[in-house]
Parts: sequence; C-alpha cells; structure tokens
Amino acid sequence: MNTDYNLYKIFLHLYEEKSISKTANRLYVSQPAISYSLKELENQLGYKLFYRNSKGIEPTIEAKELYSYISTAFNILNDAEEHIKNLNNLQVGSIIIGISSNLSSFYLSKYISEFNKIYPDIKFEIISKTSEEMIDLLETRELDLVIDCLPITSKKDVCKVTLSKLKNCFAYNESKFGKLDINSIMDLDKYPIILPSDKYSIRKRLDEYLESNNISLNPVLTSSSIDTLIDMMKEGIGIGYFIKDVIDNQNNDNYKIISFDDLPSVDVCCVYLNDFLPVAAKKFIELLTNNE
Repeated sequence: MNTDYNLYKIFLHLYEEKSISKTANRLYVSQPAISYSLKELENQLGYKLFYRNSKGIEPTIEAKELYSYISTAFNILNDAEEHIKNLNNLQVGSIIIGISSNLSSFYLSKYISEFNKIYPDIKFEIISKTSEEMIDLLETRELDLVIDCLPITSKKDVCKVTLSKLKNCFAYNESKFGKLDINSIMDLDKYPIILPSDKYSIRKRLDEYLESNNISLNPVLTSSSIDTLIDMMKEGIGIGYFIKDVIDNQNNDNYKIISFDDLPSVDVCCVYLNDFLPVAAKKFIELLTNNE
C-alpha cells in the first residue's frame, strides 16, 4: 500500500461525519491538518473526494466507491486486532500437540481436563506419529509442541523441558502363556517378543541398553501403534515392551508385568519452538511443568 494508512483513516471519518470540523474534533487534530491530509490523499489518488456545501462536505462518486473498499479493509483490521486480543486473553485459540502413542493413552487427559476448566474456549488437536515425524511437523510449525520420550533430535534450536521419569516393563497375557518363570532379561530369548518400532524413542533406549549388555532380542513383530502392540500381547502373539503406566492403565488382571531393576526408564519431555509459541500453548506448557 503506497498511501499512508492515516490518510485513509481521516478519509473514513470525513465520509462518515460529512464535516471537517467534526472530524477534527473526533481525531483531536486541527481543521487545517484535516484539510491538508484530504488534499494530500486527493493528489495521490488523482481525483476529488469531496465537494463543499452549506452543510459541510459531500462525497463524490469516486469517494463512495473508495469508501466501500476502505471501510471493509478497516473492518478486517479491527476484527484482526480483536482476534489477537482474544488470543492473548485465551478467549479463542487452539493447541496442536504431537504425542507418542506410547504416552497418548494415559498421559495427557488429566492435564487437558485441568486446562479446560481454566480456559474452556481453547480447543485441542492431538496427533500421534513417530518421534522423527513429530519433530519434522514441529519444525515446520504444524505442531505447537511435542510430548515424547528422550532422546529427541532436531535440526533446529528447540526448547526441551523434562516433565517426568517413567518406568518401562515387559508384559504378557498369562491366560495365553500361563505363568512364566523369567528371572533375567536373557530369559526372554526363549519367548516371542513384540516391540515398538525402532523409530520410537522408547525402542531406541531399549536397543542401547541391550547393546551395552551384549543382549540380543529378535522380535517376531514390531509396530508403531501402541494399540496394535497391546492387541498382539492380548492375543498371545508375544511378550511386549511398554511403558508400565500403559499396562497399568489397561486394568486387566491377566496382564502380567515383568520388571528388571536395571531396565531403562524413559524421560518424558516437552519440546517446542520458543520463538513461535502461541500464548495458549505457552500456558499449557506452564501447567505441565508446574504439575510435574
């Protein structure tokens, strides 16, 4: 836009007031300043906008055409300003969260419920993908934040806040396998194993642990879906590897947990781009960190 925003603002008031003196009073400027601004706008546009009459000023046909556009533009600007104010006051808005499927079944609900009580107008969208995919979406600003287990790698300078430490375990369906005699992780080699995809942080930590202890587990099935892993365990396909809270959340007495003292735990982490963090997402992260 080549023309000064203030010239259009004065034009709008002149059109609505039909008076230079009333416009000057409304904008708290002198009448000569209003007249000068009007002349400047007419010179820039190349046509006359108002005629003087006994009652004040009368818009030309060109002014009527211009007003239809300028008034619409100013209404859009006013709506935008009001929307931004509402965003900052958390009266409107949304939070798009990427979360690992290993965590989504039990981790977020209590926080969203608490946040919703404080800010009922904020909407949530939850997306579960692999760790790498979610970080890619975060870097392209398609996600506001990611909740996942460490390690998390990113090409950009992201902020990471550790939220909690969770235990991992192996688990099986006793109604399918019977009672198993497993005293060490090496005993698992006798049974079929099902594991999360190696694209997930929980699996990467397990692989590091196994390699450091010269232990090899050859899974009969891997999946990027926690629901699939639970279903496979339920059907007796194998012994699965899970965050312990996932199994506890199932409330199934047939699911038996196998735990080892040195089995790696997972650090749940919140990842975000600080420079592009919406107000609502910032408040949600504050709730997460304060609760933890």
